[in-house]
Amino acid sequence: METQISLRQKVFRGLEVGLAGRGPIRLIHAFIILLILANVAAVMLQSYPPYAAAYDHAFWLFELFSVIVFSIEYVARLWCIVEAPRYRGLSPARARMRYALSPLALIDLAAILPFYLSFLFTVDLRFLRVLRLLRLLKLSHYFPGLDVFLYVLRVQLPSLAAASLVMLVLILFSACLMFLLEGDAQPEQFGSVAASVWWAVVTLTTVGYGDITPVTSLGKVLGAIIMLLGVGTVALPAAMLAGRFSEEIQSRRSQLESLVADYLGDGFLGSGEREEIERVGRDLGIPEEAVEQIMERQRARKSSDTYCPHCGKPLGGGS
Repeated sequence: METQISLRQKVFRGLEVGLAGRGPIRLIHAFIILLILANVAAVMLQSYPPYAAAYDHAFWLFELFSVIVFSIEYVARLWCIVEAPRYRGLSPARARMRYALSPLALIDLAAILPFYLSFLFTVDLRFLRVLRLLRLLKLSHYFPGLDVFLYVLRVQLPSLAAASLVMLVLILFSACLMFLLEGDAQPEQFGSVAASVWWAVVTLTTVGYGDITPVTSLGKVLGAIIMLLGVGTVALPAAMLAGRFSEEIQSRRSQLESLVADYLGDGFLGSGEREEIERVGRDLGIPEEAVEQIMERQRARKSSDTYCPHCGKPLGGGS
C-alpha cells in the first residue's frame, strides 16, 4: 500500500511541475506540448483535400497515437489527483469526481472524447476535426500565466458583463437610427434593423470593413459619432482586464514574498521549505525564475536586517 501511495505521489509531482521539472519529467512535458501543436497542424493539413486523400491512413495512425498518449495522461491525472493539497480531507472518489468536473479536466476529456464517440455514433468527420482543436487548450497545463488570466477573467466577469451590456445597447440603438436614416437611400443594406446590426458592430468595434457605408449626410454624421464612441467603449474591457491582471500578479508575488520571509525567520531555508515555496509558486502561477529572484531578494533583505551595512557587525548587541 505504501508503495502505491509513494508511486502516486511521484506521478502527481511529475505532472504538477510541468516544464519546471528536470530531466525526464521536463522531456515528457515538452513532448506532450509538441504533440498538441502537431495535432493542430494535422487538423489544418487534413482539411486540404489532396493531403487528406493521400495520407488518410497516416493521419488516422497519428490520431490513434495522440489519443493513446492523451488518454494515459488523463487517467494518470485522475488517479493521482488525490495527492493534491486542495483535495485533502476528501475521499479518493470524491476528490477525483471534483477534479473531473474542473475546467482543466473537462478540457483534457474533450481532447480525447471525440475519438471514442466516433465509434459509437455516426458523426461528420469535419466536425470531429474541429473538436480536435480543443486540444490546444491543454497547453493551459503548461503556461501558468493563462491560469492567472482565467482567474482575472472570472473575477472581472460582472464588470465585463456590464461593459458588454453597454456595447449591446449602443449597437441596437445605432442599428435603429441607421435604419431610419439610411433605409430609404440603401434598402438593400439598411432595409431593416437586423440588416443594420452588421454595420453597427463593424463600426463600433472600429474594424471598418467598408463593405457597408452611409451615403446620406445625417447617416455620415451618425457614423462618425458611433466610431468615436466605439474607440472608448471597446477599449474599456481591455483596460479593465489589463489593470486587474497587473494587480493580481503583484498580489500573488506579495503573497509568495511573505511566505519566503516567514520561512527565512531562522536565517536559512531547508530543503522541505524550499520545495514548499516552489510548490506555492507553481500554484500561484509564478515562473520558476521569479520564485528564485524572490528568494534571493528576501535573503538579501534578511541579511541587511541582521548585520550592520557599514561595519558588518551583527545587530542586537553583538560585538
